[in-house]
Amino acid sequence: MRQQAQILVGILVGVSLMAAGCKQSMVISKVDYSQPIESVVSPNGEGMVVDQRYGLKFNILPLQYAETQDTSSVTTTQVRFIRGQSGLYYLTAPTYQHVYVMAPEKNELKFEKKYKLGQVGIAKPAFNQREDFIQLVDRTTGQTYRLTPDEMTKEEMEITNMEDQS
Repeated sequence: MRQQAQILVGILVGVSLMAAGCKQSMVISKVDYSQPIESVVSPNGEGMVVDQRYGLKFNILPLQYAETQDTSSVTTTQVRFIRGQSGLYYLTAPTYQHVYVMAPEKNELKFEKKYKLGQVGIAKPAFNQREDFIQLVDRTTGQTYRLTPDEMTKEEMEITNMEDQS
């Protein structure tokens, strides 16, 4: 009888420990990481940019080096970036030849890919958040590009004749 009681107590303790170890972690799904408005920040003399609104701080010099192979001094007066639904950051600066797609990691932004904008880049770029993509606008020409984590496509420009609308 005593042996059966010990076995029963052992089983109860084992089941209790297994139940405690099978605790489920909380998961919140369908998270939209996008920020609705692009950030436009100026780097300091060491290349640091700080976005107070979204609490992001990083150094632009690695991107500048990728563009110019020079980090002796900061060569841009502004950096533009926006975060998409998937959590990736899209970064560029005036006259940069690329848009850089970066993934947030612990204490770093990790390079994912870059999209070529041409030999001279865009003099006046701007990002817009759209439903399922990031839109890059050349504010000089009005040309727009659709950016996703997988690709960049040039959007067709709609040219309307004001005389036809009267």
